[in-house]
This record gives sequence, C-alpha cells and structure tokens, in this order.
Amino acid sequence: MYDFSVRQLICLHLAKYSHLDPGMEFGAPMEITQDGVAAAAGITRAHACTVLLRLEKNGEVAIGLSRIKGSNCRVKRKVYFLTALGRERTERLLSDLRASGVPDSELSTPPTVSRMSSDMMRGLPPEDRDAVGMLCVLRHTAARKDLDHVPHGLMFDGKGLLVLKEEAKRRFVETGSEEDLRRWHSLAADLCISKDDLIAERLHHLRAAGRRREASKLVLGNIRRLEEDPGSLDDLIGLCRETDDPELFPVTAAIALRAGEPEKARLALGTRDAKAHGATMSEILLAEGDSGKALDLALENYSGDAMGALALGKAMAAAGRHEEALTYLTASRRRMVESGNLFRMDEVLEAESESNRALGRNERADALMKAAEASRRRPPDPVRKAQRTVFPLSTSRSEIYSSLISLMFHLSIASLSNPNPHARTGIFTPRGSSTSGLKIPAPPSSIHLPLKNTSSSSEGSV
Repeated sequence: MYDFSVRQLICLHLAKYSHLDPGMEFGAPMEITQDGVAAAAGITRAHACTVLLRLEKNGEVAIGLSRIKGSNCRVKRKVYFLTALGRERTERLLSDLRASGVPDSELSTPPTVSRMSSDMMRGLPPEDRDAVGMLCVLRHTAARKDLDHVPHGLMFDGKGLLVLKEEAKRRFVETGSEEDLRRWHSLAADLCISKDDLIAERLHHLRAAGRRREASKLVLGNIRRLEEDPGSLDDLIGLCRETDDPELFPVTAAIALRAGEPEKARLALGTRDAKAHGATMSEILLAEGDSGKALDLALENYSGDAMGALALGKAMAAAGRHEEALTYLTASRRRMVESGNLFRMDEVLEAESESNRALGRNERADALMKAAEASRRRPPDPVRKAQRTVFPLSTSRSEIYSSLISLMFHLSIASLSNPNPHARTGIFTPRGSSTSGLKIPAPPSSIHLPLKNTSSSSEGSV
C-alpha cells in the first residue's frame, strides 16, 4: 500500500462510506466511529480523535450522532462523514497519485479483520496473525488493555472491548492449521492466567493446546470455582479421557454428581477399575436410584478415608440405617477437617442433618443444616486467593472453618476411631473376634460422648 499520512488514511477510509446519510440516527456502522477510524488507520483512539478534530476544523469532516448497528448500547455515539470539501480533496489526491503511476491496488486502506477475505487473513504478518487467532478462539470478549500487541484492523468499542463478528472469527479459525490452533489456544490460556474469574476458560484453552499436565493441576487447585461454572464439566470429562491423573477422576465425578449429572459422572470414570474408585461408583449408583448395589459397593470398598466414609454414610442413610450413617458421616467430617480439604463438607453436614432429623433430633439437625449452608458460601476475595480448594488449618482464614470446629466440640456429635464393617453384612463384632474362621475388623471399641457435670477425665461409653 502507498505510504499515506494518517490524515490521508482517515479520509480514504471515510470515503468508503460517502453513500451514508450524515443525518442518520440509527444503524450506523462501527467503522465510522472513532474506534473504527482508529482501527482502519492503525492508530490509537486518542490519536484518531485528535486528527478528526483537525479535519472538522478544516471543514473536511462532519460529525453526527447515531446508535451503532449490532450494539446493545442505546446511547448514541459520534460518527464521522466526509463533507463535500473532504470528498473533493480525497478524489484530487487519488487522481494525482494515479497520474504519477501509483496502481489502484495501493490506493485503498486495508479492511478491518471483520471485512477481510480468507486469503487476506492468511497473508497477515505472523505476529498479527497469532494475536488475531488468539482473540478468535477466546470465548470471552477481550479488552485492549489486556493485549501486549494490537494488530492492525481490530476495532474496540468505547469501553475498550474488542468488536469482532462471530462469522469473522469462524472464518479466521478455519484458516489455521492444527499447529496454529494449538498455538492460539496456548496464547489464550496465557492471557487468562492472572484472571481468577476465567479459570474455566483457561482450562478449556490448556486442554485444546495439549497442555494437559497444567490443566490437571489447575483443576485440582480450583475445584470450587470450576464447580460454579456449568460449562466447565465437558472440558473436565474430556480431560479425564486424555490424562491418567488418578486424583482427577473422582473430583470430576463428584462435580458432575453435585450438578445432578450421574451420566457424566460415569463418563468421568470411564472404564477404569471400579475397585480403585469404589466410593465414587457407589455414589453414582445411589444417584441413579440403585441404593442396594450402592450400599454393597460402599461396604466392599470402605477403607477409612473421608470419601469412602461419605459414600458409605449416604448409602446407609438411603437404606434407613441412620444411626450407622451418622457414624460414617461423622468420620468423614473429621477426616476432612484433619486433612484441610473441605470440598464436600456441605454434603456431609447436610447428610448428617437429614439423618438426625429422621431420628427426631431436630435441634441438632437445624444446627447442622445452618453449618452446611455456611460451608457453601464463598469467602471474601482475599481469602479465596489464599485457600483455593484446600484450606489451611487457621480459624482466621475462613468463617466456615471456625463454624465447623465449633460443631465438633459443642454439638455433642458422636466421635469414632476407625470403623470397618464386615464387607458383606456390615455387622460389627469386637476387634479380634472371628466368624466362620475369618478375621473381621471391628469398629471402634467405644463411641465417646462427653458427660455433663463430671470431671474432664470421665467419659461415657456406648
């Protein structure tokens, strides 16, 4: 293209819209706003504003007010048109250049990205092409301030947000190879790295870029945030199929179950060994309504961990065995507090509340339900950044944590050591006893309850 000055570029750009009525108040194209003029001339909006004011003083440009086509904003914006004097000077400039031997192909301003042909998109400089490709694969609207490099031909609205038609994004993405797409997704993932509200977006791009190890770490460190975004579930399931991270499968299945999607929870586990994820499979069966199989599987795979105790407690409650359910739910709660991982604490407290209510202990049930509701609340922003999903053992970190500690010592909820029922019957026998020649691990030798009006050393044994 011929080396035009900024003023000449702006006049050439506005000359393309000379057919528009300067008095129009609705449906003006974005290209004749300050943002559109800046994008066409490859300059900043502030620079475009300064040059347009000079052209207006010279009588070459007229200013109007109009609503912009395709914009949700009802406020009218300034739009710019060439006056008769401006058109005359622009035509004279073009005539002089043609007379001097400049070909017509160099006498027009390059189009914006939205108006480029596929061949022009492929012909962009590598740096510009990567920047535009990154913006085209993004699922949220990018802001100018977030970009280190702003390619020529991109338009931004008055708030600095990118204006790019979906059809143009689709066409641009179609011009890229598989390697291009992975690179664009990788750039998009890096753009989201410092934004806590774009965790699901970053996960999507990391997976598309083939950076699966980083994606797995991102999931395990931001479980609560991903749970709040329903759109992340498909990416989580896809990541489970593409990686062998054993910690990822039960987490994804749990998120799917909490979203009421047992089918997707099954997809997360895939065809993996049921014994390795017996507790999770038990919860899936329970969600599908098969409480009998769920209880059998939970009993068979119980190993004393928090998730196994939760699954067994819920299965016991579904079978109407609420006293036994409370034993395991309390164990699950205690193990979660000990480990500092409170991801599913609200489920434990809610299940405990339901079992206590079924046993007529309404006051305790109400207190547990309030604690469950508190555990679902997100802490303030500074706390979120520090705790993610695994919470440090510090009462100053979280209002939720202190309420759970309070429950442990003031609700008089039974404690337990290490229950382990018979794999088939679930019947407890004293430690070291035998049935049919087989050793059966026993539950705790006693369940301790604090006694009122006694010394600190006295305990009651049930």
